[in-house]
Amino acid sequence: MGKTNRNLELITIQLWEQGLIQMESPEDFFYRNLKGVFGRIGLVLKKVKRNLKRQGQESYDLVALGSEVVLVMEIETKLMTRWSVERFIGKKLPRFKAIFPEYEKYQVVGAMGALVVKDDVGRYAEKAGLYVLTQTDEGGATLLNREGFEPRTFN
Repeated sequence: MGKTNRNLELITIQLWEQGLIQMESPEDFFYRNLKGVFGRIGLVLKKVKRNLKRQGQESYDLVALGSEVVLVMEIETKLMTRWSVERFIGKKLPRFKAIFPEYEKYQVVGAMGALVVKDDVGRYAEKAGLYVLTQTDEGGATLLNREGFEPRTFN
Protein backbone atom coordinates (compact mmCIF):
# COMPACT_ATOMS: atom_id res chain seq x y z
CA MET A 1 0.00 0.00 0.00
CA GLY A 2 2.83 2.41 0.87
CA LYS A 3 4.59 1.74 -2.44
CA THR A 4 1.36 2.36 -4.35
CA ASN A 5 0.81 5.67 -2.55
CA ARG A 6 4.38 6.76 -3.32
CA ASN A 7 3.92 5.87 -7.01
CA LEU A 8 0.69 7.88 -7.10
CA GLU A 9 2.50 10.85 -5.56
CA LEU A 10 5.24 10.62 -8.21
CA ILE A 11 2.68 10.42 -11.02
CA THR A 12 0.80 13.42 -9.60
CA ILE A 13 4.02 15.44 -9.47
CA GLN A 14 4.89 14.49 -13.06
CA LEU A 15 1.44 15.44 -14.32
CA TRP A 16 1.55 18.75 -12.49
CA GLU A 17 4.97 19.54 -13.96
CA GLN A 18 3.77 18.72 -17.46
CA GLY A 19 0.75 20.95 -16.97
CA LEU A 20 2.96 23.78 -15.81
CA ILE A 21 5.18 23.38 -18.85
CA GLN A 22 2.12 23.42 -21.12
CA MET A 23 0.88 26.63 -19.47
CA GLU A 24 4.24 28.36 -19.92
CA SER A 25 4.94 27.17 -23.48
CA PRO A 26 2.45 29.41 -25.33
CA GLU A 27 3.54 32.42 -23.28
CA ASP A 28 7.20 31.75 -24.03
CA PHE A 29 6.43 31.19 -27.72
CA PHE A 30 4.66 34.54 -28.13
CA TYR A 31 7.17 36.37 -25.92
CA ARG A 32 9.97 35.30 -28.26
CA ASN A 33 8.03 36.16 -31.44
CA LEU A 34 6.18 39.35 -30.50
CA LYS A 35 8.69 41.96 -31.69
CA GLY A 36 9.18 40.23 -35.04
CA VAL A 37 5.49 39.75 -35.77
CA PHE A 38 4.61 43.37 -35.03
CA GLY A 39 7.78 44.69 -36.64
CA ARG A 40 6.55 43.24 -39.94
CA ILE A 41 3.50 45.53 -39.81
CA GLY A 42 5.50 48.58 -38.73
CA LEU A 43 4.75 48.52 -35.01
CA VAL A 44 8.13 48.69 -33.30
CA LEU A 45 8.03 47.28 -29.78
CA LYS A 46 10.94 48.36 -27.59
CA LYS A 47 10.38 46.32 -24.46
CA VAL A 48 8.27 43.24 -23.69
CA LYS A 49 7.37 42.25 -20.13
CA ARG A 50 5.90 38.96 -18.97
CA ASN A 51 3.33 38.36 -16.25
CA LEU A 52 2.87 41.99 -15.33
CA LYS A 53 0.86 42.21 -12.11
CA ARG A 54 0.31 44.13 -8.94
CA GLN A 55 -0.55 42.32 -5.74
CA GLY A 56 -4.26 41.64 -5.50
CA GLN A 57 -4.93 42.92 -9.04
CA GLU A 58 -5.23 41.50 -12.55
CA SER A 59 -2.30 39.72 -14.17
CA TYR A 60 -1.35 40.47 -17.78
CA ASP A 61 0.50 37.81 -19.78
CA LEU A 62 2.56 40.07 -22.07
CA VAL A 63 2.86 43.84 -22.12
CA ALA A 64 4.92 45.42 -24.89
CA LEU A 65 5.87 49.06 -25.15
CA GLY A 66 6.03 51.00 -28.41
CA SER A 67 6.68 54.72 -28.85
CA GLU A 68 3.01 55.73 -28.40
CA VAL A 69 1.32 52.38 -27.81
CA VAL A 70 1.30 49.77 -25.09
CA LEU A 71 0.24 46.37 -26.39
CA VAL A 72 -1.47 44.19 -23.78
CA MET A 73 -1.72 40.53 -24.72
CA GLU A 74 -3.75 37.66 -23.30
CA ILE A 75 -2.39 34.20 -24.09
CA GLU A 76 -4.18 30.88 -24.14
CA THR A 77 -3.26 27.45 -25.37
CA LYS A 78 -6.53 27.31 -27.33
CA LEU A 79 -8.77 30.24 -28.18
CA MET A 80 -12.06 28.40 -28.53
CA THR A 81 -14.78 30.55 -26.91
CA ARG A 82 -16.05 34.09 -27.29
CA TRP A 83 -16.22 34.25 -23.50
CA SER A 84 -12.41 34.51 -23.38
CA VAL A 85 -12.48 37.50 -25.72
CA GLU A 86 -15.35 39.16 -23.86
CA ARG A 87 -13.62 38.76 -20.48
CA PHE A 88 -10.41 40.27 -21.84
CA ILE A 89 -12.01 43.30 -23.50
CA GLY A 90 -14.74 43.77 -20.92
CA LYS A 91 -12.79 43.31 -17.70
CA LYS A 92 -9.03 43.17 -18.08
CA LEU A 93 -8.22 45.80 -20.73
CA PRO A 94 -10.38 48.58 -19.25
CA ARG A 95 -8.61 48.19 -15.88
CA PHE A 96 -5.06 48.20 -17.25
CA LYS A 97 -4.26 51.91 -16.81
CA ALA A 98 -5.88 52.05 -13.39
CA ILE A 99 -3.62 49.23 -12.22
CA PHE A 100 -0.54 50.53 -14.06
CA PRO A 101 -0.76 54.34 -14.14
CA GLU A 102 2.82 54.52 -15.44
CA TYR A 103 1.33 53.73 -18.88
CA GLU A 104 -1.17 56.61 -18.73
CA LYS A 105 0.37 58.51 -21.66
CA TYR A 106 0.20 55.50 -24.01
CA GLN A 107 -2.67 54.25 -26.15
CA VAL A 108 -3.64 50.73 -25.05
CA VAL A 109 -4.21 48.16 -27.78
CA GLY A 110 -5.09 44.54 -27.12
CA ALA A 111 -4.02 41.23 -28.56
CA MET A 112 -4.91 37.62 -27.99
CA GLY A 113 -2.58 34.78 -28.85
CA ALA A 114 -3.16 31.06 -28.88
CA LEU A 115 -1.48 28.04 -30.40
CA VAL A 116 -4.90 26.97 -31.69
CA VAL A 117 -7.52 29.54 -32.72
CA LYS A 118 -11.05 28.55 -33.66
CA ASP A 119 -11.83 30.52 -36.83
CA ASP A 120 -15.08 32.12 -35.71
CA VAL A 121 -13.60 33.11 -32.34
CA GLY A 122 -10.55 34.62 -34.03
CA ARG A 123 -12.83 36.71 -36.28
CA TYR A 124 -14.90 37.70 -33.25
CA ALA A 125 -11.73 38.94 -31.51
CA GLU A 126 -10.67 40.81 -34.63
CA LYS A 127 -14.10 42.49 -34.92
CA ALA A 128 -13.74 43.51 -31.27
CA GLY A 129 -10.57 45.37 -32.28
CA LEU A 130 -7.94 42.92 -31.06
CA TYR A 131 -4.85 41.67 -32.79
CA VAL A 132 -5.04 37.87 -33.04
CA LEU A 133 -1.88 35.77 -33.15
CA THR A 134 -1.24 32.09 -33.64
CA GLN A 135 1.52 29.76 -34.75
CA THR A 136 2.47 29.07 -38.35
CA ASP A 137 3.11 25.68 -39.86
CA GLU A 138 6.80 26.68 -40.06
CA GLY A 139 7.13 27.12 -36.30
CA GLY A 140 6.86 30.89 -36.03
CA ALA A 141 4.06 33.23 -35.05
CA THR A 142 1.76 35.23 -37.28
CA LEU A 143 -1.13 37.66 -37.18
CA LEU A 144 -4.52 36.36 -38.27
CA ASN A 145 -5.96 39.84 -38.78
CA ARG A 146 -7.13 40.71 -42.26
CA GLU A 147 -5.45 43.35 -44.37
CA GLY A 148 -6.59 46.84 -43.41
CA PHE A 149 -7.31 45.89 -39.79
CA GLU A 150 -7.29 48.84 -37.39
CA PRO A 151 -6.92 48.01 -33.70
CA ARG A 152 -9.28 49.45 -31.14
CA THR A 153 -7.77 51.57 -28.39
CA PHE A 154 -8.77 50.81 -24.83
CA ASN A 155 -8.19 54.06 -22.96
